[in-house]
Amino acid sequence: MWINFDQLLDLPNVTVVNYQKIAQTIFLKLALLNETIECPNCHQTLDRINQTEYNLVRDLSILGNPVYLEVPRRQFHCQKCQKYISERLSFMRLRQPQTIRYESMIYERVKNCSIEEISREEGLGWSEVELIFNHCAKELEKEEWEAPERISLDEFSNLKGHKDFITTVVDLDKKILLDVIKGHKQEELMEALKAQPDAVREKVKEVSVDMWSGFTAVSKELFPNAKIIYDRFHVMDIINDELNKLRKLMGVHEKGLPHLLWKNKEDLKDEQKQQLEVILKEHPCLGIAWEMKEEIRQIYQSSRTFRGAERKLEKWIRIGGILYQSSASMIQKHLPGICNYFENHITNGLIEGMNTKIKLIKRMSYGFTNFEHLRLKLFACFNL
Repeated sequence: MWINFDQLLDLPNVTVVNYQKIAQTIFLKLALLNETIECPNCHQTLDRINQTEYNLVRDLSILGNPVYLEVPRRQFHCQKCQKYISERLSFMRLRQPQTIRYESMIYERVKNCSIEEISREEGLGWSEVELIFNHCAKELEKEEWEAPERISLDEFSNLKGHKDFITTVVDLDKKILLDVIKGHKQEELMEALKAQPDAVREKVKEVSVDMWSGFTAVSKELFPNAKIIYDRFHVMDIINDELNKLRKLMGVHEKGLPHLLWKNKEDLKDEQKQQLEVILKEHPCLGIAWEMKEEIRQIYQSSRTFRGAERKLEKWIRIGGILYQSSASMIQKHLPGICNYFENHITNGLIEGMNTKIKLIKRMSYGFTNFEHLRLKLFACFNL
């Protein structure tokens, strides 16, 4: 059966002059159609070939069969410059054992698969897959942010059981990852974020963070024109944590109770409502604590202005502080930043969702050998 390999291959300025299939692998020998090149220095047309070497280059598979191209790499001599010029081909990088489109295919696959899986299916070593991916990712990476106005900072633990953190920075309007920073200490964040020009950082109008003092200090110094907004989910986490501590102090240990206490009232199923009602009647102090937790939630749902929320929260601090001493103190200390939320209702919900996805990506990224490689994969997966 006659096959038009030129049409099947679809590469510019080449023709297939020989075809060979060994086992399941296809080898195609190419010839270049152009007889001359232009000198990149003096722009003279060069037709004097000094030498030709053939390189074996991996290309996209054909009908599931691995394909290798025997590509002539020609060296021309420029008589005017008295220099030897290596010909550049549009479909492959200089001194690379694969075509650009094969690299792009590997890059796209690494977004969704593990290196181990790709290595096995493509017959490549881990380091080969990693090098190809890193090159493509670096080509697409943007060094400078595109003037975001609302950003969010959040952290998550990189290694379970270790004090090893990663901080993510997200553009809340464009829903893209701006930066992935190794560490969460002030000096680590300052060093990374100062890479952005003053003009870019000065355009940021709002920064959503949790109440860790390091994030606040960094945000105030590096984003001088931005309002600090304390994330509502972090506030609720603090309340729920103290509610759980109160439950333990009161000696209430019914199975499944922590989950019922944390769950939003309207999200409880009928049987869960009945179960919780019975327990809270038996332990009225815990019932009061739960009602105070729900009141905070109602403040977040019903308040629409800074001042309105401030009045309600100050009242809650006076009453709720009897039970929630730690939470009330924390809210009082950070009240302006907490109330800033009610101006535009931005939260870290997006970034926390991204952090959940990041953990999934990490599990798929077995084979990446350092933080920078993981960072590049995260950019590739999120900023499509």
